[in-house]
Amino acid sequence: MKLSRCPVCHSNIHLDQLVADDAGRQLLGQFARMNYKLGGNMVAYLALFRPGKQDLSNTKALTLVQDVQALTTNLNALAEALEQTVASLQQSRINGTGKQLTNHNYLRKVLAARLGQIAAEKPAGSTIEYKAQSVVNPDEDRRLFEEYMQRLGGRVIEVKNE
Repeated sequence: MKLSRCPVCHSNIHLDQLVADDAGRQLLGQFARMNYKLGGNMVAYLALFRPGKQDLSNTKALTLVQDVQALTTNLNALAEALEQTVASLQQSRINGTGKQLTNHNYLRKVLAARLGQIAAEKPAGSTIEYKAQSVVNPDEDRRLFEEYMQRLGGRVIEVKNE
């Protein structure tokens, strides 16, 4: 099924060719579930991994997308980190110092900084409500909860049950 023409090379783009292999189908499915900003930034990020004289395989692209999505569940922060990473690395390529990416280390640093900014921007009076689904050991559950909240930068306020 012919979709349209490639805006770069003007060859026909066929849907059946895009999903000809399992990795291609899965990759298309991954992008279909992303919002516009995340999807666009992810495509630009994948281009940074493309070898100079060949295409990036669907299998490699799928692995990269899954690795990136595993970094965080905060999709807005991920989209912003991808955008910042791409802008920075494309600028270094323009300056002649950029190379093909081989890992996600730079993205991890940018994402960690972005998540740190988000935590710092949290309003002072914000609260998080926590309801235990099932408690095996209430003391242990409480201790784990307090540790988790401390890692998030929150504080625990005792609320009396009515």
